[in-house]
Amino acid sequence: MGRSQWSGYLDAIDAALDQGMAAKEVVCSITTGFRQIPSLRNAPGLNPYHATVADIGYGFDAVRGTIKRLRSGETISLGKEMLVFDLDTLRISEKQMSPNFELVAKEATPDTQYLIDQSRLLNRQIAQKINEANRYGKALLGTEWNVILKRIQNVQAIPRL
Repeated sequence: MGRSQWSGYLDAIDAALDQGMAAKEVVCSITTGFRQIPSLRNAPGLNPYHATVADIGYGFDAVRGTIKRLRSGETISLGKEMLVFDLDTLRISEKQMSPNFELVAKEATPDTQYLIDQSRLLNRQIAQKINEANRYGKALLGTEWNVILKRIQNVQAIPRL
């Protein structure tokens, strides 16, 4: 694959994550606001939901940082592995978002339903952008994606401190 095509895929991944990051920022503000609403303040799932949204933000930053390093020409011995690791870890974080959110949503009252509806919409947008970025990553690396993923899964399983 030529440098131009490689760069095009990195641009597409970056653009998808940029859009996802915008939705994540709004969701993060809403989840912080949930703590001010008596019916949601102690809702089961609120802390894990908020933490998952934060994880997704860190994941966006990690992928975009890896892309920036790859673009700058920095020699990264495991650059492709870093990209796969970052994108797939972001996918895993996204899978945790919805179940935690739905626990919070069960505690919603009619006066908070608007925030719940907006959050649900934004959560879907975040998920779509993460999945889009992963599709571009898979297209960029082709069959190499699965080979790399198999190698990094043991590292992925190490709990973060």
